[in-house]
Amino acid sequence: MSEPRGFPDWIAEAANKHKTQLDPKSKEFFEKILELFPHFDESFLSIPPTSDIGVLKSYDPGDVRQHYGFESPHEFILLNICEKFNFHAIYQIRELGLSLLTSLNEGNFYVSAILNRTLFEVVCINYYSFRRIESQLKQCLGYLKTASKTKSSVERKKILNKYYQGTYEIFSRALDANNATSIDWPKYYAENFDIPIAAGEEAKKVHVNTAIKDLGEQSGLPLVEAYNVLSEFVHPNAGSKMLVVNTRRSHDPIMDALTLGDNKNNAEAALFYIDHISESMFYTWTLALTLSDRGHKLLSILDNLVSVGVTKNAR
Repeated sequence: MSEPRGFPDWIAEAANKHKTQLDPKSKEFFEKILELFPHFDESFLSIPPTSDIGVLKSYDPGDVRQHYGFESPHEFILLNICEKFNFHAIYQIRELGLSLLTSLNEGNFYVSAILNRTLFEVVCINYYSFRRIESQLKQCLGYLKTASKTKSSVERKKILNKYYQGTYEIFSRALDANNATSIDWPKYYAENFDIPIAAGEEAKKVHVNTAIKDLGEQSGLPLVEAYNVLSEFVHPNAGSKMLVVNTRRSHDPIMDALTLGDNKNNAEAALFYIDHISESMFYTWTLALTLSDRGHKLLSILDNLVSVGVTKNAR
């Protein structure tokens, strides 16, 4: 584990010293961010810089059964592909989070806003796929429970068939989540590296606005509104230009002097950032932490299914 990192002291001190200048709602969200930071640090920032995971080269149940000796390889395949999905999300959040801390510490608030919005998108897109995987797994577990209590072998087989159909739907969702892209990678590799790769079924792409709206409705949080504010400070318009302003002061009766650039240790710039970005930042960190927690629980369930050979017992 690397050493825990702290939220930039100079920003926290500026917020505390000039708290009466902050919007009360923004001040409350910023205080929640500071409370949340140790948990965000533990779950993402201070994890090992690298982690090794196994990634199947073939998702063919026959290949997996033959190589590993599983009577029912489906659960192992699900565990493997969901583990890849989970750890990709964790390390995306880690990299963005570390870069965000660096930019905040340096007072690079425009860059910080860009990183905040990207982090917001990553969390929402991953949550969109995860919720559907989690829901389908819950249904599959229900089929297994019913099958284990069903005396009729004919009915039990029908129920297990529904279970296997459900595992395929989980696999498809996880595959789409891992591989969704706007680039034709098989064509790219064939043309640039002379590497033939068979083109499979096109992955289903999810638009970020769809994911944000879906998660906002499910969580009850105003995520669409928060994302719109973030976008205002990322797009090349008035909002983003304000983030590179250092100071503005009167020069003469009809002109102001505007200083642009470095905002390190600039309390005024920090307060402006807190007032406009703290709400969306809090939502992002909160959702990232719950996504990580639920992801680990899902992997634990799948790992248990693999360990006990649950479909064999259900028969």
